[in-house]
Amino acid sequence: MPQPALPPPLQPIGPLLAAVAGDLIQLEAPMWLTHAPGCMDLLGGPGEHTGSTSLLIPVNRAVYSAIQNREDDQIHIRILGTERDGGSQEWSGVISDIYTKKGPPRSLAILRELFEESGAPWMMRLMAAMIGLRRTHQLNTPKVGFSLVVWSRLPANGGFNAEVAFATSVSLALKAATGVDIKRVDGVRIARAVVHGAKEVLGEKMPIAGALTCSMGQLGCAMSVEHGVDPIMQWIPLPDHCVIAGVDSGVETPVAAEVRIAAATGAAMGMCYLNNARKKEREPQLGGWGQVTPSQFEGGFRDYVPTKESGKEWARKFRKEKEILENVDKERNYRERALSEHQVRESSRAIRMVAQLGEFGRTKKEDFLAEAGKSMNSSHRSLREKCTIVNPEIDELLGRIQAAGRAAGLFGCRLAESGRHGVVAVLAHSSAEITLREITAEWMEEREGRAMILTGTGLGGSLTGWWEGIFNPKKEKADGDEGGERS
Repeated sequence: MPQPALPPPLQPIGPLLAAVAGDLIQLEAPMWLTHAPGCMDLLGGPGEHTGSTSLLIPVNRAVYSAIQNREDDQIHIRILGTERDGGSQEWSGVISDIYTKKGPPRSLAILRELFEESGAPWMMRLMAAMIGLRRTHQLNTPKVGFSLVVWSRLPANGGFNAEVAFATSVSLALKAATGVDIKRVDGVRIARAVVHGAKEVLGEKMPIAGALTCSMGQLGCAMSVEHGVDPIMQWIPLPDHCVIAGVDSGVETPVAAEVRIAAATGAAMGMCYLNNARKKEREPQLGGWGQVTPSQFEGGFRDYVPTKESGKEWARKFRKEKEILENVDKERNYRERALSEHQVRESSRAIRMVAQLGEFGRTKKEDFLAEAGKSMNSSHRSLREKCTIVNPEIDELLGRIQAAGRAAGLFGCRLAESGRHGVVAVLAHSSAEITLREITAEWMEEREGRAMILTGTGLGGSLTGWWEGIFNPKKEKADGDEGGERS
């Protein structure tokens, strides 16, 4: 029986399986292959407040998964890694190790203890994918065991939202192995499962915009996400002769987690003051600063927000704001007005950049590309000055790119992921890629390690779906010819 061809997004993993997983995956038996691209935020954040807009792009490197059901209850999982990454990671067990007899997964405490004792604490990331799918009614208890191989082509340090791509790829693989019709794959539900699983199992807040982009990003497009109860998404075609490059600087944890959390939390704290005043004036409540225009902010809304306040003082006034209180450090001083202003203007920058890219695509006038780049430069300056999200090493790289500027075809740059990893987003003319690589190489000469530059776009994992087939079908004897064989 002829086998379906591998879709282009899944082709990188095909030749790899026989070499690195031939002992785990039977190439002559049915299997499923999935992938999810990494992604990079161009504008938006920190935090995803109601009404705010995030602008992201799926990159042309991805996380791949191969899964195959077994005839027994054994589970075998292998995460492929290079020597530089510390090598591959493996775990083997049975269904009853992670699921109770009644069906639900075992308690998180029992699972953590199990994986710690077996030297595989990373398995909790797999459990996050399983439990996220289960909580969103997309996965039942496995009836048979399975073998799963996961391979990432993203940087080892986690840049380009590698953890979100990992969870998306694995979630699609687990869903594929249940035999669910591909037409029932809902990319938004997959993204929600990824976010829910990370929060419940890992205590991590994965960005929904990143999960939506890894799941539903389109080739040649950026993804605009307006946050709310139901996010509003739009594919933004990238114009010809325009390149958005991602530079992985290799700088590990450029900005401390508490600084990134404080930047998002401080803006939410400021919104509580504004909503308190609006309540007294019998005005509708607002969900976030993205619903406020810069003119409204300057016209009086800013006056409701304290310039600076301790977390302890704010907590005393807003004891009922439980969700925000979870992230408030009572010993920290928050620049609430500055952080609120960043959120107001960041949404406007994202909207403006989309408009400028559209005008450049329509007219091919470079001035529009330059204006789009200004939005990124302005965003980075605001991250540094208003949110104190800053790293001297990366600022030096950004300074070199900005110094080359429009004359070199480099229009704008910004620290991505609010500084969680050392990724820099750069808006450039397609002719400037060599210049960008030269600037990055010169910057790297003074440092150990290597930089990675990605310039292509990827296709979301849910849009590709999964490939189901047999790599090496058994040859069958032809009728009336005992010695003859055919495929």
